[in-house]
Amino acid sequence: METIPKTDCTQIGFFRKTHGVHGELVLEYEPEYEISLEETDRFFVELEGLLVPFFIAENGFRFRSSKSAIIKFDWVDTENYARRLVGASVWLFNHKIVLEETEMTISMFVDFILKDEKIGEIGKITSVDDFSGNLVLNVDYNGSEVLVPFNEDFLVSVDEQKKALVLKLPDGLIDI
Repeated sequence: METIPKTDCTQIGFFRKTHGVHGELVLEYEPEYEISLEETDRFFVELEGLLVPFFIAENGFRFRSSKSAIIKFDWVDTENYARRLVGASVWLFNHKIVLEETEMTISMFVDFILKDEKIGEIGKITSVDDFSGNLVLNVDYNGSEVLVPFNEDFLVSVDEQKKALVLKLPDGLIDI
C-alpha cells in the first residue's frame, strides 16, 4: 500500500466534532483555504501518523461559517465512526491548494515612496484620502504635505518589496 507523504500535502484544519447522527463532521479550517475546500473531492485525514484519503459524499460539503464546514464522507455513515475522526488533522495535496490573490487596495500604499517617472522620488505617502471616490495620496514632499490625485491611468509600476509607487504625474502638479 502506497502512503501519502506529508511533504506533498498541507494541513488545512482539523475535525472539531461530529454533526448529527449520520456521520457528518465539523471541519475547522484556515480561511485562506476556502477556495481549495470548494474545489476538492477528497481530504486526507491523519490517522496514526498516516494520511488516509476520504472522499466527500455527493452533496456532502457545505460551509457553516467563514472558518468551518460540515462534511459527509463516503463510507462514514454513523456518528460512532465519525467520532473516531474528531480531533484528526485534515490535509490537502499541495497542488490542490488554491490561494486567494490578495487584492491590492489603495490604503496599502501608505509608507510607500512615491516616484514620478520623470522627476524621480517625490516623498513618502503618509495617508490616503477618499473624497467622494476621488483618491488622493498625502505625500511628505520636502517637509510639506502635497496632495497627489491617484488615478489608475497614472500608474506606471508598483514594487511591493521596495515599497515604491511610480506614477506618471501631469506636468506641473508638484510645482503647484
